[in-house]
Amino acid sequence: MLSLLAMLWLASTPVEAPKLPAPRPPPPECLSSQGRTVCGYQCKSSGTNTACARTPYGVCQVLAGIVHCWDPPKVVIHHPAGPSEKPECMESRGKVACGYNCRLFNGEVACNQTPYGVCSTHFHQLVCWDPPESVIHEFGAKTPEPRCLNASEAVSCGYDCKATRAEVRCASTPNGVCRLDNNRFTCFDPPSLLHCDHSSPPPAD
Repeated sequence: MLSLLAMLWLASTPVEAPKLPAPRPPPPECLSSQGRTVCGYQCKSSGTNTACARTPYGVCQVLAGIVHCWDPPKVVIHHPAGPSEKPECMESRGKVACGYNCRLFNGEVACNQTPYGVCSTHFHQLVCWDPPESVIHEFGAKTPEPRCLNASEAVSCGYDCKATRAEVRCASTPNGVCRLDNNRFTCFDPPSLLHCDHSSPPPAD
């Protein structure tokens, strides 16, 4: 009887599927043009210059007769948003920008440096904003989407944004908070307890 119960218990226990190993990135390649050889990823040649991305996560495009290559920051490589989120390069009036969520506006071009950022237009201004690296390290692919808020001719992006008729302020992290009392802003972002934001300056002694 006990052996029968043990067999029934084993049969009802869910069996976890074996985890497949992460796919290995493709090997680098080399491309020669006009007596010069370059090596890397997604190598391209425009006939006058040749270039490659430094990582398999980068992008190379020929725009305005020049090869433009761009690689995402390491925090994006460590915390990818998904297979559909890929960097690109975009050109307008001879100006080129590379990254994510690239936008064209009034002859200007701009991109986010991470797939977790946001770009917005206001009056004649194109603004792109990305969360700090510490936020992406903490939330990964579930990083909350920031937003941009306008007020008169001002625009600001981030989290928990507040605005008066002429000014806008936002927190830099999803856990931050902004208060607006008597037309005075108070914004606070708690420090990350998991990762340091290397883009922030060290505290003063």
